[in-house]
Amino acid sequence: MRPPLHLLPLILASGLAAQAQVPLFVDGPAFGGSRVFSEGLAPLSNSARFDRARNGFYASWVEGDQGADGALKALDRFDQTAFLARNLQDLAEAPWALRTRAYSVSWVESGLHTSLAREERTGLLASVDTDPGHLGAGMDQNTTRFDLRRAVVDRLSIGAGATEQGSGYGILLRVERWKTGQAAAMLNPLPGALAMPQDPLAYQETQDTTTVATLDFGYLVEVWSGARLGVSVDRAIPHRFGDVKEKPQVRAGGQIELGDRFTLSVESDLNRAARMPFPVKQRITSASLRMEAGARTTLILGAERQSLAGDPVIRGGLTAWFHGDRWSVGLGFQASQERPLKGLALRSY
Repeated sequence: MRPPLHLLPLILASGLAAQAQVPLFVDGPAFGGSRVFSEGLAPLSNSARFDRARNGFYASWVEGDQGADGALKALDRFDQTAFLARNLQDLAEAPWALRTRAYSVSWVESGLHTSLAREERTGLLASVDTDPGHLGAGMDQNTTRFDLRRAVVDRLSIGAGATEQGSGYGILLRVERWKTGQAAAMLNPLPGALAMPQDPLAYQETQDTTTVATLDFGYLVEVWSGARLGVSVDRAIPHRFGDVKEKPQVRAGGQIELGDRFTLSVESDLNRAARMPFPVKQRITSASLRMEAGARTTLILGAERQSLAGDPVIRGGLTAWFHGDRWSVGLGFQASQERPLKGLALRSY
């Protein structure tokens, strides 16, 4: 039995995100959602999948920090001289961190949907000097630098989806205005260079603006009752943002219903692709379990493994949906070795 339309995953994404790509709410796998098997609206990511969202108004928000294991802890105490050598060693093994804030409003009517979304992301890639002669007494010779990157995107999405004889398909047009910025912060700055800020992820400067358009595609087929296969394509039209070239990324997966109350989804990116703000190719593999906990409550558990720079990051999360006759409210959080990522979604039918 297919789940009712109001029991849809919460958190998108990316994501950076892209997508982190964020993609972080209404379908983010670590929040328990699914990108390939989204049966609702995904305004911050590829919304062109099995689109059966009910007519009405949607709003969602997500905010938080992510990073490689140990990166955020090292950044928190980076201004403490006593821990500086230890922090540099930690950042050498965990060289990236990302701060995200995103929100959107959407309207769905008769299989068509339109959404306006805004994503704000600040990323950090650390190039760490771990030469023993440049630590301790030689710290003033240390050449450690942080590559700081800022990306702000305003996105208009217009999409349509349909189902026919056990198959679902969709297409999404995205028009995006990007504001991007980049700076190098140095532990021992040269004259005129940027000194290491107390909170590098607070960097907000942008220097360039560009407007781009792209398409996303999705397809889903029910191979037998309660079992489905699906595929989605993110950014079918590639674009280069400075040294980051976002190429198409294909994601595929399977979904099976385990009785009337549980649905299990497993999916993965098939190819590695760079996504803003990092010039590093990445891939995400995830699994999610949706549980109908009651007539008006849905719980969704998820986990994902992201390969980016350094060791892979594993995240887990939970989304709780509470349903009324003409509304739904979803609360989600994502946790791992990093700070929690928080999300909120509202639906009015």
